[in-house]
Amino acid sequence: MEPNDTQPSGQPGRTVTIQLARDTLILIAALAFLAIAIVLAVIFPGPSSGTPTPVSSNPTQAGTAQPATTQQASAPTNAATAGPTAASAGNATAQPQQGGGSYPAPQTATESQAETAGEGETEQLPQAPATGGTTRTGATAIPTFSPSRPTQLLEGTPGGFAGQPPAYPGPSTPTSQADEPGQTEPPPLVSSQPTSSIAQQTAPTIIPTVQQPRSQPTSQAGSGDSAPTARPATPKPTPAPTAPPVDTLRGTIRWTLAKSPILLRRDQVLAAGATLIIEPGVEVRIAPGVSFFVEGTLYAIGNPDQHVRFVGSTPQRWEGLYGRPGSNITLEHAEIRGGGNGGTVLLSEGGNLVLRNVHVNDNGGHIQVSDSRLEVRDSEIAGNDMPYGSAIEASYASGGFVILTGNRIGGNRMQAGTAPVRISNQSGIDTVNLDIQGNLLLGSVGPDLEIVSNGQLQGGLTCNALIGGTNGLSLRGETSQLPGFALNVRDNAIESHTPPIIPEYLKYGIGRGATSEMALDMRGNWWGNPLGPYEPDRHADGRGEAVGDNIEFDPWLTARPACAPSQ
Repeated sequence: MEPNDTQPSGQPGRTVTIQLARDTLILIAALAFLAIAIVLAVIFPGPSSGTPTPVSSNPTQAGTAQPATTQQASAPTNAATAGPTAASAGNATAQPQQGGGSYPAPQTATESQAETAGEGETEQLPQAPATGGTTRTGATAIPTFSPSRPTQLLEGTPGGFAGQPPAYPGPSTPTSQADEPGQTEPPPLVSSQPTSSIAQQTAPTIIPTVQQPRSQPTSQAGSGDSAPTARPATPKPTPAPTAPPVDTLRGTIRWTLAKSPILLRRDQVLAAGATLIIEPGVEVRIAPGVSFFVEGTLYAIGNPDQHVRFVGSTPQRWEGLYGRPGSNITLEHAEIRGGGNGGTVLLSEGGNLVLRNVHVNDNGGHIQVSDSRLEVRDSEIAGNDMPYGSAIEASYASGGFVILTGNRIGGNRMQAGTAPVRISNQSGIDTVNLDIQGNLLLGSVGPDLEIVSNGQLQGGLTCNALIGGTNGLSLRGETSQLPGFALNVRDNAIESHTPPIIPEYLKYGIGRGATSEMALDMRGNWWGNPLGPYEPDRHADGRGEAVGDNIEFDPWLTARPACAPSQ
């Protein structure tokens, strides 16, 4: 500052404005502050590589971790820029620093990695946790996003979002083999010989498996962050339900020995009005769980040397042969094995069922008839597992016909108290006609023949052998019979039943030969002993099978009838 001339009055001749003096002082102070900063930078070197970089206090960057790529040369740079930063404190708005300021501008992961690669950076500095986000360490820098920018999906990140905890994946369904790369649909099961006689035989229909779209995970927004926009998933259209595959047979069809074996891979329906003829020697192999529904007419006619065989294609059981209303099923010199997966191997509802010289063995079900004409001759039903019902169970709501002649029925595993043959007349006004003769019925824990009737019965029960079990013949009903049954029960052999736990019965080994809830004429039958049946009040001297109160038994046979089969 230059000296001023002094006026006589004592006031200076020239005056300098106060504003100039203040600027000079500020300039001097700034230079002094810069010198002090340089000295401090020399005395106290910059932070080492292990010192964490402070997180920005800028509220617009809260919750976002900054990449720490600090080098040793950054200390002088910060010191050199300290002066201009302090000098700008009086300005209303701070200008952003370019090229190495203490508060670097936000940058993406790609830019950070490029800068790191260009500067030769080899180690990522740990970052202090920030509000609303997570901190990760490693060779790859964490990307920094603006608060208004939606979070992007990153490959390999659990949950799909950067800086967010893993989200639970959405529900998904297993894909079929056809959906997997490199996988092809397994070839359908085919017969070893062509089966062109099967009408409309087509390849199995594969029900497509629709993969449900995976739900996109939702990022949890931190402090100051906006909710990210999830990538919308494009769901696949759901196809219409596909009907279970079934083969429908129409017209007149013949399965010949030249085309045997016939392999049935899925359900079969013999349509109403259609006729299927299976020739002698043909073997029909049925896949597990497959059923054969008959609405038309089925003839499986073998001969004594060449049976028609219905068997399983695998050790697992198939279902059965099911006759629907109006059906006609005739099996002759045939075998049924490996069926009855659902408890019934042969069924007829409102139709006709005829079995002649048929062997029903090693099945998981029984024969059931409902309001159908039933004829079983010279057949064997043995060695089957029956979870419910009798080996042959026939029921009628409006009368019917039952013919059982020359059969061997027994040795089946059944529920306790179940008879090998059970016939039920549910009508109180209609009559069921019976022709039951020459059969060997072997019981286990129950009666050998059980008849339940609310109406009339007529016909004959003759020359049968009722052996084993707890009872021979059991007749039950709820309706009084007036004047009585027109039922001829003669020349039957009733023997070898388990005695009840009663002293007199146990002493002489007397079992229950017949019981009836209504009046029944059973004269002329063999009760297992020449002395006749035991009846405590009417024939206490008898040592044969015991009879019930409602049974008339005298006279009885003193020798076993020749027409009754032996065990």
